[in-house]
Amino acid sequence: MTHRIVRGALAVFVLVAAIGGASAAGAAGRYKKEGRRCIWEEKDSGPNQCEPLTAGRFKKAGDKCEWAAGDNGPDQCRPARGRFKKHGDTCEWSATDSGPNQCDPHQAK
Repeated sequence: MTHRIVRGALAVFVLVAAIGGASAAGAAGRYKKEGRRCIWEEKDSGPNQCEPLTAGRFKKAGDKCEWAAGDNGPDQCRPARGRFKKHGDTCEWSATDSGPNQCDPHQAK
């Protein structure tokens, strides 16, 4: 009898943990379309409305501000030097180049 109660409690615990994990995963953010741009909304949930031309953001790393390709979220900084360059169908960050950006990585595909 005790084993049945323990097994039942364990099954309920596993089910609750799985449901809680799925709910938390769904609230992890999504990409939303804003005009021609595809912006990451950290506190939103649901399916993505778009995909950015190039996923990534600027992140602070100590005293540096670096492009973190594939990362999502708002930019934490913007380097004083560098620009985005068009490379085929992608938009790539070049930290050593100067001049105006040739593309917007947050443009929707």
